[in-house]
Amino acid sequence: MTEPPFDNPLDELTGRGDDEAPGDGPTAPAGRAASVRLRDEGAAGEAALMDPANQSLADALRITFFLLQAAMVVLAALFVFSGFQTVREGERGISVLFGRAVSTNLEPGFHFAAPYPFGELIKVDTGNVAPQIDRSFWPAMAKDQLDAPIEDLPQRGQLDPERDGSLMTADLNIAHTQWQAVYRRVNPVEYARNILPDQENDIVRTALERGVVRTIATIPIDELLKPQEGGTRAISDRARDIAQETLDRLNAGIQIEQFEIGRRTPPGSLLRKFRAVLDARSEAQKAITEARGERDQDLNSAAGEASGVLLWLIGRYEMAIETQQDAMAVEVLASIDSILEGNPIELDPGPDAPAATRAMFAEARGRVASGDVVQVIQNARVDGLAAVQRAQGDLEMFKAKLQQFGANPDLMIRRDWASAWTAFQSRDFVQTMQLPFNPKVELWINEDPDILKDMDRAQKQRERLKTAAERERKIREDAYKVDTSTVIEDR
Repeated sequence: MTEPPFDNPLDELTGRGDDEAPGDGPTAPAGRAASVRLRDEGAAGEAALMDPANQSLADALRITFFLLQAAMVVLAALFVFSGFQTVREGERGISVLFGRAVSTNLEPGFHFAAPYPFGELIKVDTGNVAPQIDRSFWPAMAKDQLDAPIEDLPQRGQLDPERDGSLMTADLNIAHTQWQAVYRRVNPVEYARNILPDQENDIVRTALERGVVRTIATIPIDELLKPQEGGTRAISDRARDIAQETLDRLNAGIQIEQFEIGRRTPPGSLLRKFRAVLDARSEAQKAITEARGERDQDLNSAAGEASGVLLWLIGRYEMAIETQQDAMAVEVLASIDSILEGNPIELDPGPDAPAATRAMFAEARGRVASGDVVQVIQNARVDGLAAVQRAQGDLEMFKAKLQQFGANPDLMIRRDWASAWTAFQSRDFVQTMQLPFNPKVELWINEDPDILKDMDRAQKQRERLKTAAERERKIREDAYKVDTSTVIEDR
């Protein structure tokens, strides 16, 4: 091998030897590298082998970079297409971009929203949800025993607040209740903004329980166990309004569709005593209802649709008599007589009368009295005319007999005696027997069987007529009978 012409590699680039000083000799042009490099044969061989490797490495890097770019494009496309989502039936969608809702109340279908983390598509279920409120105010029982009859409640002498649910009524009594509720998410934006799904059940349950506690605390236990007018609907509506007000203050976007009280009972240890009181009240209410029904039946059978007006007029007449208002009493009595005579009702109770009285007069306007009172008056009129005619006939008969008695007293007496004897013998219960004039004759005579048959037939005929008259009277009463049975209405 030959020695390289330059000991210093820098000389290879500058073209200077060791014996040349940096300032000696001519200076090469600035910035120009050596045009010729001298290498030994070994170094040249190694360089020739490195060129294909470098080329392969460059190609591999170029292909890898291309594949990386393609993968990035695919990932970017998938990222963009991940924003397309489907809103199912019974749901509403909210499109969010950088934390702000840009589209609300998206209906079911295919929608686009900016992918996460730039945005998202929030889906809110708007279907009915039925939370369970059957254990909150009920004694501690196994889940499979919650529907057991009330009579099977534990007969414990005291309640454990940590275990048993209960309510305090307005009269400081303890009661147990079960409730059924149904709600919907009607405002998806407010719901998504203010309610966390994991806390939704606790929030709604707390609002419902708050409504129950506040409602039951304002009513006595008698009204809870046996509600008066309005029934359980009034209690349920009051509890629902309070619960809805609580949710509205939270801007929860939730609407309570249904909230009704189910079973209700006093504590198990007092159940028998409460049942006895309720049974007594039920019997009393039943007696009152029956009495009112009989009263309405009697009034309807007596005066028909005019009974209410007649009762009001009679009350006014009695008040006028007691207060010595003679003119008013005469006027009211004339109105009563007019109605009883069958004239249509054309009265006005006046503006000072209660609304119920004015409604009663408005309903009865133009109608006439009917029933027994009209029949009694008509019969009285007929009986009065008949009595007058009988009296006049008796007077004429008396005058004729008086004239005959003055002419021939003995003849008139014999004729009247014969007429009376004939009338007596014509009775169906009279049996005529002829005996010899000799009083010493003794006869044992049985009753005539034919006469007995006739008498029995006459008795049965009278009974049939009486039964037919009673049946007709019953039919007339049933025509005005009021149904007092219990009627259950759907609410």
